[in-house]
Amino acid sequence: MKNWFVVIVLFAGMQLHAQMDEEVLLIARNTGEKVVANGDTIRTMGFAFSLGENPDVPGPTLEFNEGDSVEIDLWNVSQGAPHTIHLHGLDVDQENDGVPHLSFDVPHMEHGYYKFKAPHAGTYLYHCHVVSSIHVQAGMYGLIIIHPPDGSKTTWDGGYPYDISMSLLMSEIDTIWHNDTILLHDHDPDVEVHEVELPVYDPQYYLVNGLSDGQIPEENMALNTSVGAVNYVRLINLGYKGNRVIFPAEFDAEIVASDGRPFPTVENSDTVYIYPGERYGVLGTMPAEGLNSITIEYFDLNTAELEDTQEVPIVTEGYVSTTELATNYELLVKPNPFENSFSIEADLKEKSEIEIVLLDLRGNIIDVIQKPKKMVGSVSIEYTNPTLASGVYLIQMRVNDEVRLNRKIIKN
Repeated sequence: MKNWFVVIVLFAGMQLHAQMDEEVLLIARNTGEKVVANGDTIRTMGFAFSLGENPDVPGPTLEFNEGDSVEIDLWNVSQGAPHTIHLHGLDVDQENDGVPHLSFDVPHMEHGYYKFKAPHAGTYLYHCHVVSSIHVQAGMYGLIIIHPPDGSKTTWDGGYPYDISMSLLMSEIDTIWHNDTILLHDHDPDVEVHEVELPVYDPQYYLVNGLSDGQIPEENMALNTSVGAVNYVRLINLGYKGNRVIFPAEFDAEIVASDGRPFPTVENSDTVYIYPGERYGVLGTMPAEGLNSITIEYFDLNTAELEDTQEVPIVTEGYVSTTELATNYELLVKPNPFENSFSIEADLKEKSEIEIVLLDLRGNIIDVIQKPKKMVGSVSIEYTNPTLASGVYLIQMRVNDEVRLNRKIIKN
């Protein structure tokens, strides 16, 4: 009796101390809405943190530190099909991997719990694995980022430090696949293999973080950096097309990681090919201020034909310290952010023909603030534009018809 009592006490103790570092509630819904680039609203399925939140595409990004004990509570409030959370790329046991019939699925109005210890720092995915071709296209996917154990801005424990990070998750949308006849497909819980007749996949929208075309600059989605800052760009493909990501040559891109693991040898290349389900980590710096872009090409996996191109702006601020420009020309914009007006103060050490323009993140001229004029010394210019839409813009100084300085400014 004495030994048996000891065993019971020890077991109870283990249960009492099995606490979670991170607990996340994800709600699966089939009543989401998404506005695509032409302004139309389509129906989606997706994940959200609360019932009052529209399940966006992609779903919320989940971030943990390596070594965290994590519990994801999946609450399925969708009518019809069950859902799962497949932890794509994470080293977890089969029971918590979210593949139906090998793990478990979660029926309507029930909860399912996925428990794991966050593995190696890196970039991963989660998505529903029930009729996955439909549910992923519908929007049931998102990004998982595992940071080093101390949560530092480092690629992994003992890896490369960085100053700024950005994730680019590529996918596509075929609006035909978002009709009720497909999203509300019949589901028989007693049938292991479900057959749904699908049209040929022919996407009209090619997404970066759920945005495409004019939505990207409108949502101010840009790599906002500064001269010499180390940038870590996470590249992820969860579409059905291949991606070719092209960085500016001056970014000096270094591919350091793939699928949540470091490369044994750093590869220098301004072009990265990413196939469905893959993830890459790229480091780089911008040597001078200005406006550049990351080009993303989407190509057919069977024919290799180019189908679409998206541009993600790179906005680099900071004086060019390696030249005399930093001492000859200075520019201050205030207030920043601004409401309807701001002032520009320039200090010109030598007489030059100065032009100052207002640009959007695509590099289009919105307005000419100062027409070309010979100027020297301290200059103050007031600018008012109450009709300017809220967003991020650039103030650009051109000296003797050459771009010299850019300043990012935000309209509230």
